[in-house]
Amino acid sequence: MSASAAPYGYTLTIWTSGAVTTHARGVPSTGDALLLLGGAVLGFAFTAALAYGSARDVFSSHEHGGVQLWGGFHLISVGAAIAVSTAIAHFVEAPVAWLAVGFAATSIYLLATAGQFTFAERSG
Repeated sequence: MSASAAPYGYTLTIWTSGAVTTHARGVPSTGDALLLLGGAVLGFAFTAALAYGSARDVFSSHEHGGVQLWGGFHLISVGAAIAVSTAIAHFVEAPVAWLAVGFAATSIYLLATAGQFTFAERSG
């Protein structure tokens, strides 16, 4: 259960962020979808660099302690990512909105989830 918490929350984040962007911007072209993908990859690399010093160190062996189950609930992280994605989708008029949504949704989700896990681990 705990191993699926972050992927589950991220799935909720990226899918819903894409849905609100589609609602605001229309059905994405292939290029728009690739911009969303590019933004998501940049968001992951950005967050990995913050956490580990560089994106390449993400997959090195790191041992983490257990996290309380409530730390896996993603209401704050998903909600924040969707709120920012909605704002971007409605206020950015260029195709770069797809890149910005991918980047923002990924970065906000991962940073907020890390904060939740850290808080849950320390309070447990």
